[in-house]
Amino acid sequence: MTSTNVVRLGSQMPTILHSPSGVASLAGAEEVIELADRYEICDGNPLCESQRIRLRNALGERADGKWSAKVVGDFGPRQGAGKTDIIHARELAGLHIIGEQLLIHTAHEFPTTNESFLRMHDIHTNWDDLAAKVERFRYGHGEQAVELFPPATVIPLSAGRHGRVIRRHGSRLLYRARTKGAGRGYKKADLVVYDEAQEIQAEHQAASAPTKMANPNAMSWYAGSGGLPYSGVAWKMRKQALKGSAGRLAYAESTAERVTMLPDGTVRSARPRLDDVEAWYRAIPGLGIWVTEETVESLLRDELTAEVFGREILCMWAPDASAEAGEDAIDATTWAALADPDSKIASHYRIALDVTSTRPTFSAFGVAGKRDDGRVHVECIESRRGTGWVAEVGAAISRARDCSIIIQDGSPAAAFKADIVEAGGMVTAVSGTQHAEGVGSLLSRIESGTLAHRGAHDPDLQDAVDAAELRGRGDVQVWDRKAGNGNIAPLVAVTLASRAVPDDDAYDLDDLIQ
Repeated sequence: MTSTNVVRLGSQMPTILHSPSGVASLAGAEEVIELADRYEICDGNPLCESQRIRLRNALGERADGKWSAKVVGDFGPRQGAGKTDIIHARELAGLHIIGEQLLIHTAHEFPTTNESFLRMHDIHTNWDDLAAKVERFRYGHGEQAVELFPPATVIPLSAGRHGRVIRRHGSRLLYRARTKGAGRGYKKADLVVYDEAQEIQAEHQAASAPTKMANPNAMSWYAGSGGLPYSGVAWKMRKQALKGSAGRLAYAESTAERVTMLPDGTVRSARPRLDDVEAWYRAIPGLGIWVTEETVESLLRDELTAEVFGREILCMWAPDASAEAGEDAIDATTWAALADPDSKIASHYRIALDVTSTRPTFSAFGVAGKRDDGRVHVECIESRRGTGWVAEVGAAISRARDCSIIIQDGSPAAAFKADIVEAGGMVTAVSGTQHAEGVGSLLSRIESGTLAHRGAHDPDLQDAVDAAELRGRGDVQVWDRKAGNGNIAPLVAVTLASRAVPDDDAYDLDDLIQ
């Protein structure tokens, strides 16, 4: 007689799922899944469907072979979503099939990083073919690492003293507890993992994020449980996912909350009772697989406070304290994901000038235009103190590119329109309203992932983005030149220039400046 008993499983589909734009292939994701199952990442079991969905969402590739997602967010209940196994699968693939040279795994506390290292150590030592590729394990406190032999066909980069060959490293996976300095000193990381991402702070990002700036195909991977009041970095990702237009962000979250975003950007959450078994199955993908109802009930009744149970087991987030304190005009995580050091303009070249109204005075020329892939490239090409150089340089740029310098009427830069024309250049004036239109267009392109910039290779623009504040209400907002936080002229200039770059080639500059 055949049994009719059916084991109930937790929801395999994430409660919140945001997919990056431009996915052309999932072949790489399928290879990662196959590798994870082959080496029994999940304690001898295959990946569950929820884990497969998250890996496919994160590891789509564009037509040019680069990752569709530069930033991955993976949030869910602790021990109930299999996030750690997903990270191990991604790191194992980075070492053995993707061929990444430098991977950095970070966590809030040393014991967590050490446990991940020991698990990856065991995966390699349990399989002879993986063990044969390992040159060494490093066990020192705070210096744990898995280092592979270089590829067999290595061409030496240079010769050392006395004729000894200096050979390059093979792939390396480093484990570091997060500090303000963790990650500094490393160049061109391919992957940076932020485990316990609900704990990450801006200064931790500042230490490790620049390691990816020189790598056009780098990826950041954030994995955590329910957000805390101070989880500003995690909250930003969650809000971007809820907006549904976060460009190159891949985000998945399993939670017992029913979460919606209102038109004004406020997040509204309907939170269930903690003893609601239906909510358990909604929040915990591993329920019925490696988690049992009995275990969850025991945690609620005997071991955890209500607050901790809700956050750790059901992934229910504390209110976002940063929402009251105010947020950055341009989200740092989203902006960083758009960095491409090799980005350049292929068509629709536009130039604009801006001058600060605070002292000391700075002037900047910004450019914008279409890339070959249709994204809009923005860049500060000249930023200097003072204004004595503006007319000559502006006229030279205008003549070289045979296009007008865009300047906002009524702004400090407007004083130099006649000087640029007298020096042999061309000028096009725009209004304050058109400045506001440019701000809206720029922010929309940032959120949709259709903008590109050169990241650390354009420090003047990066500093301006960090300092920027908005002035105005609702949709009518402009960059606040009087805020006094720094030189924002490069950002204002690229805003004015990018507004003149059409989304559709059927429209051109003359249509936009009417």
